[in-house]
Amino acid sequence: MSQLGPHGDMTRRATSRERAALLEGTVTSLVARERRPDRVAVYLDGAFAFEIDSQLALAENVRMGEILTVERQQGLRDSDQPNLARVKALGLLAIRERSSEELRMRLRGAGFSPETIDGVILRLQEIGYLDDLRFARDYVAEKRRSGWGDRRVRQELMRKGVGREAIETVLAEDLADEEAASEQWEVLLALVRRRFGSEFRTDPRAAERRLSGFMARRGYDWDRIAETARILRSEAEADA
Repeated sequence: MSQLGPHGDMTRRATSRERAALLEGTVTSLVARERRPDRVAVYLDGAFAFEIDSQLALAENVRMGEILTVERQQGLRDSDQPNLARVKALGLLAIRERSSEELRMRLRGAGFSPETIDGVILRLQEIGYLDDLRFARDYVAEKRRSGWGDRRVRQELMRKGVGREAIETVLAEDLADEEAASEQWEVLLALVRRRFGSEFRTDPRAAERRLSGFMARRGYDWDRIAETARILRSEAEADA
């Protein structure tokens, strides 16, 4: 939407004035945002009143000279909420992959209604921008490279709102991938060798206690901890 009024340099203040009290007035300018052509600022009686999605303005036939009642303004702003929530959600997803629940919490914190949030999340899931299985797969792969075990991964995915079924599906896939499992084991061994290898040669009992705590915090069970300690003890004895 092209500029229809003389206030193009004032539109940047729109966000900071969104909460101003609504007053009935006549539309004197409709100004496309300089850096956001999808948004249009509405001026009533020569003063900025609010901004809405440009397509919504066209669909609702907002026009110069129209007298906008308070009810009409509120209706336009309410209808604009899904657009604002969509832009917010896409901005968050552009930073990194997120679970549906993570995104829901961020949108809730931004003040959007449950109905608006539900609609945006459903649409993002439909078009493939939001996928808890994909999020969980990426998360598992990332944390395996940091030496995390199943328990820690499971706890963190649950904390991020991923459903138990999705978590177990991804962990089962990960376990079935023998090549990935072998790589994860090598990553873990390299990590603990760097941290505890020399200590196993000088004070094996203390090293084993510290190794146990380190691996337990990363979600490994006692069998894997014991196996790792045995390997490090054997390597230390071979180097002696």
